[in-house]
Amino acid sequence: MYRAGLNVGLIALVANLHGCGTPDDSASSGLFTDSISAGDVTDSTASDTSNDGATESAEGGTMSGSAGDGDGDGDGDGDGDGDGDGDPSTTGDGDGDGDGDATSGDATTAGDGDGDPSATGTTGDGDGDGDGDGDVTLCDGYATRYWDCCKAHCGWEGNVNPATEPLQSCDAANADLGADYSVTSACTTAAPNSAYTCFDMRPWEVSPTLAYGFAAVPASGDICGRCYELSFTGEGHYNANDYGSTQLATKTMVVQATNIGFDVGGGQFDVLIPGGGVGLFDACSYQWGVNPSELGATYGGLLTACQQDPSNDTPAKLEACVLGRCEVLFADASFADLLAGCQWFVGWYHAADNPNLQYHEVACPQELIAVSGIDRGPLDDVQTCDGGGGAPCTQAEMDSCDCGWTNGGQNCGTDDGTCCWTACCG
Repeated sequence: MYRAGLNVGLIALVANLHGCGTPDDSASSGLFTDSISAGDVTDSTASDTSNDGATESAEGGTMSGSAGDGDGDGDGDGDGDGDGDGDPSTTGDGDGDGDGDATSGDATTAGDGDGDPSATGTTGDGDGDGDGDGDVTLCDGYATRYWDCCKAHCGWEGNVNPATEPLQSCDAANADLGADYSVTSACTTAAPNSAYTCFDMRPWEVSPTLAYGFAAVPASGDICGRCYELSFTGEGHYNANDYGSTQLATKTMVVQATNIGFDVGGGQFDVLIPGGGVGLFDACSYQWGVNPSELGATYGGLLTACQQDPSNDTPAKLEACVLGRCEVLFADASFADLLAGCQWFVGWYHAADNPNLQYHEVACPQELIAVSGIDRGPLDDVQTCDGGGGAPCTQAEMDSCDCGWTNGGQNCGTDDGTCCWTACCG
């Protein structure tokens, strides 16, 4: 998912998430222009089926962003993540707390609200927000991964609802930058006092079947701080039998949106995971003081690098490889949070490679709000994904795609609904 930062103000254009986009209804990748109080923001995103990377820059009153093509998952599904200075980068993972068990298709999501949500097909009767009150449509999607160390889209004041605070950013030493939300992103200028992703944005286990985290989401508009419950189906998006994805069946994750992507369709959630791949915009090499080769594959990170070694021919060997690389990369005691997030990826998440899921918006758990600082609770505006889809791809949108990620068509996989898949693989 390409996380390009642009000022969304109060535009309520969250069609891809609230509209339940399907693989045929993608919100395309292309050129988006929005105006903000400080000037204009122009974002050009190119949808990709392969990993993640994206950047943005802001100088004076103008921010321009160019989204890359990967999604940190190494398997052709991505969308550039990072954010130069303008503001792109965010991730979250929704996890609801609807009450009882919500069953959709083959996935079961444990909740803790007060009803007994049950879904037939994709519609249930709990709303995942703890009160089990009302019908809920569960939209189809999938998860990818990234961690580029950039300042997130929602870290800029112009990109969040005026009733909420922006996402906190940190300096190169992981010290909180406080209320100075104008600090340049490290993906524009990597320096000690630039703005980076804070280490505590890593995902964590709440229980054996529930986890919390942050993600970039395929939507535009007033999206920052919204939370989504992701119920994993037990299948991989590009490889249905991906071992890690099969192990996620019956598990759920709640993610908070801290970054956005305009070029992804089909409900893609780019989860912020240390070691998940930097994509086009790498501020990690500078912040962590490592050679880029230690970060694993540019798209897909440590897992993809381990997959490229033919000796890792069993799930156990693959997980051991990723875990070993986590421990080397994050050996410094100051990287304890990053190590924990990387270990979570191997343990709770089973090193799943682009798992399929079903999702819907829920009220944010206080645990996520406490980390991000973005609290939409007083707005009371949880929305449903009630069907619908994006507009057809325009020629201009398809012309903007960089098809290098396809590797001559080898990385195309299944149509993920993006305009760039249509342009490059259709």
